Amino acid sequence: MARTLLLKYAETGTLYSAWRWQDVPAQAEAAKLDAQYLEQVQTALTQCLPEPQADESGDAALERALTTGWLAQPQTAFQLGGGLGDSLIPAEIAGALRTERERGTRPRLRIQVSPSTARVPWPLLRIGPEREPLLELADLEFAPPASLAASARPINHRGDSVVAVIDPRVPGASPTSALGSVLGRPQQDDALAALLRHGVRLRPEAKNYLELVRRRDLDERWLREQLADAARFLYVGHATNSENADAGAGAALHLAGAGPHVPVTAAQLVRDAWQFPARCALIACGSASDLRDLEPMGLTLAALSCGAELVTATSWRLPTDAAMALFAGASSDRQPLRELVLAVDLAHDSRDPVTALGDWQRERLRAWDAHGDGGDSPLVWASAVTYTRGGGVDRRFNLFGPSQAISVDRKQQERL
Repeated sequence: MARTLLLKYAETGTLYSAWRWQDVPAQAEAAKLDAQYLEQVQTALTQCLPEPQADESGDAALERALTTGWLAQPQTAFQLGGGLGDSLIPAEIAGALRTERERGTRPRLRIQVSPSTARVPWPLLRIGPEREPLLELADLEFAPPASLAASARPINHRGDSVVAVIDPRVPGASPTSALGSVLGRPQQDDALAALLRHGVRLRPEAKNYLELVRRRDLDERWLREQLADAARFLYVGHATNSENADAGAGAALHLAGAGPHVPVTAAQLVRDAWQFPARCALIACGSASDLRDLEPMGLTLAALSCGAELVTATSWRLPTDAAMALFAGASSDRQPLRELVLAVDLAHDSRDPVTALGDWQRERLRAWDAHGDGGDSPLVWASAVTYTRGGGVDRRFNLFGPSQAISVDRKQQERL
């Protein structure tokens, strides 16, 4: 059985990392990240991700990221991945992962991010002098804050239905507006018609793809009732984040319904004690942005708090398939966003979703390195991260505070 290496980042004006093997709790190590490197990381992320800067429009941000950003070409993505790997992954971790590979196993690297590392494209990191892809050396899994476990509802293992909310019609939003269609005009032979494979498990019931997508009746009340006894939840649509001080709690999921549109916020999900199924996928812009705030909260953590065991979400604003064709030159037979949705759907039906999704991401990385086709752009596939409640970084795994369990030897003291 593959081992799990726990890696935690923490900030108190400076960024620290701490790590240990899950099966060897007494042997933990720690390091401090140089402030200069941290600033460079933030600058690189701001430049390469499709998120608007200052007065930049959303479309302009997408065009910049897909045409001139660090992740627009394999060569520059390689450089960025190497720089981030040097900055964020200590050499001891790289060595430990290579040792496990020599033993014939690929371990799991379970990461608890901090605000400044929450946007990092972890599947693109390259480590060591050989610039080996981190993704080839480990399956990447992400841990929520340790405090979540104490207040979270029990994991929901009831029912077997798959609740699929696919590009719902947001009331008052035209198809081409900011809250319009993320998938474009529905077609009967759409690639996402593969979701019909769930058959009688699928909610809402649908005999063909046009009965599943762009529905007007999947409102808050319907969704809450359906999730209560479901096995899975797949959402493809819009997520937005609040601009106020309580930004995480104001993160919202946009649904269909009659009357004025009022999105469902993360705070509402927790306050009203929604019951989420064990496995959830939130394929929407920045749906995994919870940990960017010092007081973390958002849609991913809300789902975990409400009974989910595992949530796959996306770390930044997602380009649509139309944008990928226009700006990244994706060929006509490629639909990267739809490919992501289907890969996540299949992974969540597997025994081990983390490994299954990682296998698909490894295929995309190899194809991107080999050919650089826009259809394999990491701006889509590398955005997907999976947070799980199980086995994680507990309260004792803490760099700070009187009850810290990390023993720092002389070598580590010199590094700190």
